[in-house]
Amino acid sequence: MKDNNLSAPAGVLVANLKPWETIDWPAEQQHWIHRSWGQYFARMRKNIFAQRYFDKCINEHEGVDHKAYYLRSKFQRSVALTQGALEDSLKASEAREVWNANISMELADAMYDLNRFEDNKGLLHDNVRRHAGTAMKAFENRLLVVDENLKDCTGYSLANFFMEHSSQLPGFYEHQQEELRKADKRPLWKILKERRECDVQSIMDRKEVMLSPLESERRRRKNKIYYQNYLGRNWTDFIFLKTLRRNQSCLLDHNFGSSPARTEYLESSFQRLTTFTKMLQARSPMYNEYFQRNPRMEARIRESNLFRIQYQTRRNMLSILRTIQVLRKNNDIKRLRKFVEDVMGNYVVIKTNRLMPWKVEFMNEVYNNLAMSLCEGYRLPSTRVTPYDKSAMCHLLNIPTAKPLEHTEFIFGDRSTYSYAGPDKQSTDRLADQNFIEYLEKRLFFARLPIERSYLLHELADRHMQKNHFIQSLSYAQKAIDEAKICNSRIWEFLSTMLMAKSHAVLHKYERQTEVLNSAYDLATELKSPQLCTFIELCRMLNKDYITLRKMSQLVTSKRLRTKISNRSSFFTSPNYSPNLLESRESKKEEVDLLTI
Repeated sequence: MKDNNLSAPAGVLVANLKPWETIDWPAEQQHWIHRSWGQYFARMRKNIFAQRYFDKCINEHEGVDHKAYYLRSKFQRSVALTQGALEDSLKASEAREVWNANISMELADAMYDLNRFEDNKGLLHDNVRRHAGTAMKAFENRLLVVDENLKDCTGYSLANFFMEHSSQLPGFYEHQQEELRKADKRPLWKILKERRECDVQSIMDRKEVMLSPLESERRRRKNKIYYQNYLGRNWTDFIFLKTLRRNQSCLLDHNFGSSPARTEYLESSFQRLTTFTKMLQARSPMYNEYFQRNPRMEARIRESNLFRIQYQTRRNMLSILRTIQVLRKNNDIKRLRKFVEDVMGNYVVIKTNRLMPWKVEFMNEVYNNLAMSLCEGYRLPSTRVTPYDKSAMCHLLNIPTAKPLEHTEFIFGDRSTYSYAGPDKQSTDRLADQNFIEYLEKRLFFARLPIERSYLLHELADRHMQKNHFIQSLSYAQKAIDEAKICNSRIWEFLSTMLMAKSHAVLHKYERQTEVLNSAYDLATELKSPQLCTFIELCRMLNKDYITLRKMSQLVTSKRLRTKISNRSSFFTSPNYSPNLLESRESKKEEVDLLTI
């Protein structure tokens, strides 16, 4: 038995050892046991235990065992740790006393897994000259495989690929050279010191790459095709694992000690699968898979797939129009606006002209239906409107009166009160409006159709008005009017003008309100809508009454002021007035004040 466990000092706990670890084995026997346990756990796919015992076999015992390095190299290559497998195989080849075909084969396989085909080919040719008989046959078979891989990468398919994309290659190489020139790993202050420039900021700001929705969808589709090609039907599991790495329901951030371990495990699993796909892509690139197929059959399959998507898109468009008509009939404006935003922002925007040749006409139809539904909200009120009520115009235009903004108080421990910045902000009720405004601004950056830009600017103006940001609302509404004039859309110009009228009504700017209502009346006349004309005429009359009442109040105020001034002047000019009398009255008043104190 081990003496250190039996004669442990008092007050010290004995280590929790396994039964076989209490036996005082010789060092050579322990080395053999650890290596055997590593092999066993590797066969059982218990990777953590296998790695532990292989490390014990190599690190805790003196001497170099080329067989232990060889076995750990095979294990690491089986779990996609190819770089570690190459290092172990190199150490095994250095530690071997005689030439070993198995170690040479393992070194060649590790180079092959790292996609170092040229080095692998040179090593295999060297081993073919060194060996003879059955040992040489395995190296010859691997030479056939690597020759086919090199032929797939640099053969007929690569020439065709260069011919098809020759116009894009100069820009690609220039971009690669520019990226290499930018790859300076030194701190910014050292670079600026060499240039003799002022070090204002030591951390370089990274500009966010703005991708259009169509480009984002194109990249997502290419990524999907890549994994479908190399993983087959298992690509859905890979995409699920990719999204699971950021899933808060799986990571459990609020539980102590669970999130880091799960994050590390998911990240390692994801990187392992990514490594395997890169290995497969290096052996047979995508362009080789494409040119190995029959071009005529490939073109026919592609055309049939595009036509199928086009027909399905047409059916979806008709379904969307029917849904809009039903929502208009039910007068559900809130759901209609949300439905249009979802359809136009997530579905129509990612369709190309090849799949949707009628894209412009469809967008005009959808936006015009939405505009007509919004115009139906301007109707005569059922109650009486009086100019003596200052909020009558707000009630007539169906907007709440302006209220002072509440003071935001940040409570320690309550995340709903925090204001996060950047892409990781929480979508709480407090930040929902800001997130929606940023989403609309991103859509506006890539929108090219004037009617779509007019709609987006109208939505931005409406959202700012709901947040009591009336100056921004007026600015966006004016931009929406300009875009509506470009596309000759009178209805969107009218809606944006009414948004300006709403902002002026809340701010009580009656003179500017008069100009805006006159413009809205002219637009309603062009739209040939008697209901809108009647509604605007009522607003004009109410605004005119407001102006009249304000002028009357100003006249009354000025008359009272003139009366006070005339009374004061008549008092000073009266014969009873004398400065001494006034001073005596003031002194008596001071005495009375002192007595009261």
